[in-house]
Amino acid sequence: MRTIVKYAAAAAAAAAALATAAAPATAQGSTLTVLSEGHVDAFGIAYEDGALDLHVHDEENDAEHAPSDVLLAVNREAKTTAPAGYDFLDDGDADVWILPDTHVEGLLFPGWATEEIAPGDFADDTLTITVHDAWGDVDLYTVDDLGDPTVLFDSDQGPGSWDVTAGGHGHLNWAFGEAGLYKLTVEAEGELAATGETVSTGEVDYWFWVEK
Repeated sequence: MRTIVKYAAAAAAAAAALATAAAPATAQGSTLTVLSEGHVDAFGIAYEDGALDLHVHDEENDAEHAPSDVLLAVNREAKTTAPAGYDFLDDGDADVWILPDTHVEGLLFPGWATEEIAPGDFADDTLTITVHDAWGDVDLYTVDDLGDPTVLFDSDQGPGSWDVTAGGHGHLNWAFGEAGLYKLTVEAEGELAATGETVSTGEVDYWFWVEK
């Protein structure tokens, strides 16, 4: 879903933060596209002309955006309580906003995608996504069939990385500890099969707005 009235202030705040953080010139002074529900490849990875790229693929509108041009919105309907046993989500306040790894009507359904990576380009057909840091309390995690979580990134613990397979696609759970504006700094990299050279997207900033 594109920008709507209730996110105007959030988009303005994010745009101001982008400028303050010395974001790419293309993002400064521009109108951010707000994505607030539906399927989105937040960490879309492509390899073209010798360069590795991170982008946001809006599956609902079949559009790609630079991360600096997008505000990913977490609607208030995502607000819940931390599940029992998920101690990494509970910092003394049981409220948490979660975008789950399954589609829920009215919420953003963000994941990762390497469908633009050709098999054989990278060693073992593997790339690595790293979240270096985040503004605020953020946890990214998966849950197995028994309900046991594996934490991929915990903002209290520092950088977190996980491997993804070329030509693949997946989802994870995104948890935010409070309402407000967040920035996640993300990098994707991989070793080229032909040369052994490691190529990287460099550090790329993503912006999230969590609705109170």
